[in-house]
Amino acid sequence: AEIVVGNKDWFACAACSAGPAFEGGGIKFGMRATTGAIEDFSIDPVSLEPMLVTVGNVRPKGICGSGLIGMVATLFELGVVDSRGKFQRDLGTNRIREADGVYEYVLVWAQETQIDRDITLSEADIDNLIRAKGAIYSGYQTLLEEVGLSLKDIDQIILAGGFGSYIDLEKAMVIGLLPEVDPEKITYIGNGSLMGCRMSALTNRLRRDVVDVTKK
Repeated sequence: AEIVVGNKDWFACAACSAGPAFEGGGIKFGMRATTGAIEDFSIDPVSLEPMLVTVGNVRPKGICGSGLIGMVATLFELGVVDSRGKFQRDLGTNRIREADGVYEYVLVWAQETQIDRDITLSEADIDNLIRAKGAIYSGYQTLLEEVGLSLKDIDQIILAGGFGSYIDLEKAMVIGLLPEVDPEKITYIGNGSLMGCRMSALTNRLRRDVVDVTKK
């Protein structure tokens, strides 16, 4: 993951080894935010039955980044998952089971999917997310310290990447991926690199700006 802090006059950059978890990598049923990806999640607090939203509103075939964030935050808030990313073992639901020595939560039964397999979220998946968000948290905290700023000095946070069509900011804050700031300060722009390429290709002024940036 790449992190940039600055303004119209200067900027500083850092890269941290977050891995591909937020784009579905390293997750057993992870996938990019394309048709069939689970991108939002809620759960009945009594029955622990899930309610899912997929990209394209079709049968699920995997989990994208926004879905992963929502799942872990929601399960944590309800006490289904503890702060170490471990499932509670005694909740009396067949959704939580052990498979190959690892506990997992069944999001979708096989007959309800496009892939004819149960789609699950495992403790190993959650561990990958915890490591990824820890890397990002450390990255932006270190970068701010290096330039002598703190979060209260930041006017706007712009998110880019393959999370899905949206990211639930409150859930991202619950798991510590994003700092606890006013959500009005945060904007999600989707695929920022592709947007930048398109803008610089179509606008001479922006193309000159790109060249100027490379010289700073």
